[in-house]
Amino acid sequence: MIRINIKTGNLIKVKSFTTFDSLIDFARLELSMLIGNDLPTFINEADALASKIWNTNVGQSIKTDMGHIISIAGKSRAGHVMLGDK
Repeated sequence: MIRINIKTGNLIKVKSFTTFDSLIDFARLELSMLIGNDLPTFINEADALASKIWNTNVGQSIKTDMGHIISIAGKSRAGHVMLGDK
């Protein structure tokens, strides 16, 4: 599980992902933009961004080409820990 803060301008969004695949889907839909008809390159770049986010350490941040600043708020191997389950 990973929890990230996404800052765009003055707006901050908090998102949580329980699987890497859900982060990939989010990166493809929200954090990347298709320019022209080059779908394979778009998918590769979105997947690379998701991988970079997933592998970034807690407390660190990265900046995307679209101007988002993504900081890693927390990680947990057992998703139930961050969700408050016992």
